[in-house]
Amino acid sequence: MAGKASTAEQVSQLLQKGLEFYGAGDVARAFLTWREVLDLDPGNAEALDYMRDADRRTRPRSSEESRRPLLDDARRMLHDGNPEEALELLTSAPGNRTLETEAMIELLRAHLFGHYRDALGDLSGVPRVASVSAANLQSRNLPPSAGFLLSMIDGMTPLSDLISVSGMDRFEALRSVFRMREAGILELAA
Repeated sequence: MAGKASTAEQVSQLLQKGLEFYGAGDVARAFLTWREVLDLDPGNAEALDYMRDADRRTRPRSSEESRRPLLDDARRMLHDGNPEEALELLTSAPGNRTLETEAMIELLRAHLFGHYRDALGDLSGVPRVASVSAANLQSRNLPPSAGFLLSMIDGMTPLSDLISVSGMDRFEALRSVFRMREAGILELAA
């Protein structure tokens, strides 16, 4: 119980710290602080609300908005129910990212993290490689992170442990597992 109280206290302090940064006009540090909250408590509604509100308030209201077709396209994709595509668009775009782009990426990651958690269910499930031939796996052209996770799957280790020991960003690890399951490469056993 002490660990839960400690995490709850930490989350509360980080939420407050983020608000202080935001109130002082340091929106970037506020977003980073609220992102820390999401690392401790994925899907924390209060942090997500603060991030959404800050994103809306920092959005340009002039003709500068029309110069940001990338963000407009990402917002349209999100509105059309394609958050994966919106995230891909924003993270693969060349050039320097603006604060607004970074905020949108973090909001998309938080939204998708919750979606992956819901879709994968209890992370105590044990992933297993589906009956897929080696040639079929090679033809899938998996990204290195997915291949790395796949190499760790032994049919006995729960998903939560694999994610922890992988050293990967929790979002990227869940995303890889979700995609491999959707592609029929992995199965999750209770």
